[in-house]
Amino acid sequence: MTGMSASFMQLSLATATFVLSHFVLSWGPVRHRLVGLGGENVFLIGYSVIALAAFVWMCLAYAWAPFEDIWGDPYWMRWVAVALMPLATILFTGGIAITNPGAVGQSRLAGTAPMPHGIQKVTRHPMMMAVAIWSALHLGINGDMASLILFGGILVLALGGIAHLEMRRRADDDGSWSKFAAASSVLPFVALARGRTRMRIGEIGWNRIAAGILLYLVLLFGHRVVIDAPILPGLFAP
Repeated sequence: MTGMSASFMQLSLATATFVLSHFVLSWGPVRHRLVGLGGENVFLIGYSVIALAAFVWMCLAYAWAPFEDIWGDPYWMRWVAVALMPLATILFTGGIAITNPGAVGQSRLAGTAPMPHGIQKVTRHPMMMAVAIWSALHLGINGDMASLILFGGILVLALGGIAHLEMRRRADDDGSWSKFAAASSVLPFVALARGRTRMRIGEIGWNRIAAGILLYLVLLFGHRVVIDAPILPGLFAP
């Protein structure tokens, strides 16, 4: 156990740094203090540099980590990933550059929150939910220790980030956020299923949907090229 723990120490430290740096720097007292010292732009630049450096370290540590199998390679999970990844990619592209009071860095909109529109009717945290789905699927497919640390850490960051934003918006709510939240949901499709909102698929934007499908195809067929880990051939293995 000592040898195994030592083998994954760098990956564990890198992942912890990546995850905790986001939570610490976005924590109200820390953020306000740093913004007060250098201004909003300097804070955002510093935040981005730290996040990028930690992400690169984490990816390199993952590449260097040994392989330690835990639950094997369940082929049925590949079918699940192939089926659900289009949802993740469309959530991601649908959530880019939209006005969203539930998003990171847009708290100023919480007091004047419009009603949910487009992809926000599916989930009010489209990009973070996309990351959560992506990491959860990769966690299920890759049954090894290094993947458990990496994708588990990213999943904690995505879900923890959503929970953190929800708590912050409720704490600062003047009534506008409650109306926005009542017509949307955190979990995808819940508000639609319960009749709290209605949506035509075109509201998302056909260009955003097309971009999500294109991203899905790039990820699907790019696994072998980029990381030498084909997805589709394994679907037909016994």
